[in-house]
Amino acid sequence: MSDRAAFLRRWRGTPYSKAERHCWWLSSLAQAELFGRTLPTADPALVADVRARAETMATHPARAEWREIPTPVDGALVLMGKVAGAETHCGVYLAQDGGLILHTDERHGVVLDPPLELAAARRWRLTYLIPV
Repeated sequence: MSDRAAFLRRWRGTPYSKAERHCWWLSSLAQAELFGRTLPTADPALVADVRARAETMATHPARAEWREIPTPVDGALVLMGKVAGAETHCGVYLAQDGGLILHTDERHGVVLDPPLELAAARRWRLTYLIPV
């Protein structure tokens, strides 16, 4: 596991890329480097297809290895979407960094956003998961 401040300095502001630097890439990298957890590899074809991405995030066998929690904790995987069970975006909750969600999107690249602002701006429901 790496130093969190160094991790954030290295990646914050990195431009988004559908092919390589998408939300699942960042969430996987943060989980591995900051929390010692491995997430499944994302199929690049799913990144562009919103419906396929939502289906995969909801039904992937690895989802059984994580459980939903009502209140976020440091390192929680955050799934985001307008409908529960059909999330299309993800990030990682960083409690030690002011309770912010680390994620990346096309417009801003890698950023840290407060959960309430992120949910309100996108009209998303946030689902917090931790390993079983």
